[in-house]
Amino acid sequence: MAQVDIRTVNLNLLAAFDALLEQRNVTRAAGKMGVTQSAMSSSLAQLRILFEDPLFRRTPRGIEPTARALELGEPIRRGLGFFDRALAPRSFDPRTETRSFVLATSDYVEFVLLPPLLKRMAREAPGVRLEVRPWGLHQVPKSLASGEVDLMIGFYGELPAHHAETLLFDERYLCIARKGHPGLGRKPSLESWLAQKHVLVSQQGNSPGTVDRALAARGLQRTIGARVSHFLLVPTLVAKTDLVAAVNARVATVFAESLGLRVFAPPLPLPRGRIGQVWHEQLEHDPAQRWFRRLIIEECRKL
Repeated sequence: MAQVDIRTVNLNLLAAFDALLEQRNVTRAAGKMGVTQSAMSSSLAQLRILFEDPLFRRTPRGIEPTARALELGEPIRRGLGFFDRALAPRSFDPRTETRSFVLATSDYVEFVLLPPLLKRMAREAPGVRLEVRPWGLHQVPKSLASGEVDLMIGFYGELPAHHAETLLFDERYLCIARKGHPGLGRKPSLESWLAQKHVLVSQQGNSPGTVDRALAARGLQRTIGARVSHFLLVPTLVAKTDLVAAVNARVATVFAESLGLRVFAPPLPLPRGRIGQVWHEQLEHDPAQRWFRRLIIEECRKL
């Protein structure tokens, strides 16, 4: 394929490509672009000539991208994002703006952060809305790079290239069990604790949790009695069964009284959980995004 000269490319074609890749349907892509279906089909024909590839193949469910289309997807979306920011106003007044932010996070972060955050947004930015998408994996979602999500808040490991981060707060672990649990005694030991069945929060199959890694370092392991996908389900499960769990302190202390839980320190040292916010570099200097990230930092400091 010959080198494409960007000066000869109609940028509306790249926007059409992005809509087609996102919608996987010519009619819906046309609706998103505000053009007719025939105009979108014409754009697709021009894109095929430009990139010397079919790009999309028709299926009973719509259109499916070729390998070349998937390869082009992220760089084109990033490029369009840069153009949008270059042409956007370089100021943001939360008192008068009407827009939304898309946040990917877990139910634990929703529980801890959203009440004070939304209360402050209602006071300082009444026209700004927040859309929360569930994200329980301990990794950075690809939806940041694609532009579908503005910000991720939660636990994560390695920071991918072209992303930035801010540590928001850390969290210690506490153990919970139902009051009157028959297997723990007055002062739970490591031995008695490991003799119980545990609840693990995980959305990644058989991947170990923080507790499991700490135990493995000592040549120990625990028995997982239940593996669930939401943090806030754990206290209720523990209150109604003989399962035990290690949970974030803010969750343990809030539910202890209402559910009749026994709360005690872990019988082995556990690392503190680190909660951070992550965004893609294409949003680094956007005034609205900077305001939103700063607002979250300020609310997390109060935690």
